[in-house]
Amino acid sequence: MSFDWTDYLQFAEALALNPALPGPEEAALRSAVSRAYYAAYCCARDLAAGRRELTPARLSSDHTLIIDHFRLDSDPARRQIGTYLGRLRNNRNRADYDGTLRGAPAELALSSVQLARDILTGISSL
Repeated sequence: MSFDWTDYLQFAEALALNPALPGPEEAALRSAVSRAYYAAYCCARDLAAGRRELTPARLSSDHTLIIDHFRLDSDPARRQIGTYLGRLRNNRNRADYDGTLRGAPAELALSSVQLARDILTGISSL
């Protein structure tokens, strides 16, 4: 059975809303950002690959490939998916690599969950 990537968004939301439950809190919030990104990224990747619009190589360069595939499309809805996915990737990179986050980690987690939700809504309307 294939994994449902939207389960990552559900998990991210649970972490963002109650980060103390699994704790440590900042680690849970950073994980929420990362899981929200991967929910959106994998759904966008699978949509594009499933429609034979592109063939991901399963390399780190695929992230830029997928984002640009949508961001540079002539359809405004697809461009918005690409733009939001780019923002979400920036959030994920901050959460995964920056030792000190600018702003509150909880705000970053909640805004990332919302971005991912908006991306998945956009994908489902295509």
